[in-house]
Amino acid sequence: MQSRTNFAVQGILMPDNIAKALLLESLSNGIPALTEKKSAFLQEACIWCFTKCEHPNGVEMACNVADYTNHHIIKWADELELDKLQGAYNADDATEFGAEALALLLIRENTDFTAIRRAAKGTGIDYWLGYKESLFSRNDARLEISGILVEKGSNTIKNRLKVKIKQTEASSHIFPVFVSIIEFGSPKSETVKIDAAN
Repeated sequence: MQSRTNFAVQGILMPDNIAKALLLESLSNGIPALTEKKSAFLQEACIWCFTKCEHPNGVEMACNVADYTNHHIIKWADELELDKLQGAYNADDATEFGAEALALLLIRENTDFTAIRRAAKGTGIDYWLGYKESLFSRNDARLEISGILVEKGSNTIKNRLKVKIKQTEASSHIFPVFVSIIEFGSPKSETVKIDAAN
């Protein structure tokens, strides 16, 4: 299989302008940081956010990753009991964990990395990333995630990015960092990559 790596932005896979399906149930594959039960929990939170914003199964999402825009069709299992799901979460926890679900999928699908383990508190990041080809060698990059149910006022992707980029300074500058902001209202996402300091 030919690599889609864009060598101008190392670690980012070139989009091919075709909307690709992102299956929420695939969270349990190729992301070593997630157990099957945590994957199911994150999926539910994500579906809660989409249905709260009145998006149907198969909603298209514009996903900007390191200045390259991909469009993904977000799909989930139809057999979910949506009425029961609505009572299981609130806007605060669903937005946090729903964003985590999408950010982890976007990293796995659009970069050479995947999440290999949860980061400790105080590091300013959520996950350590490793190259998909050599997952268990070492930490190769960092990931910070944030979610917005619906942008309004000063609660915007642009403003959230500034805060989260600053927050990542608490962890090692030896490793590049991705900051991923998910907004469910539109829906859209912005993932920036900041290279390690030399």
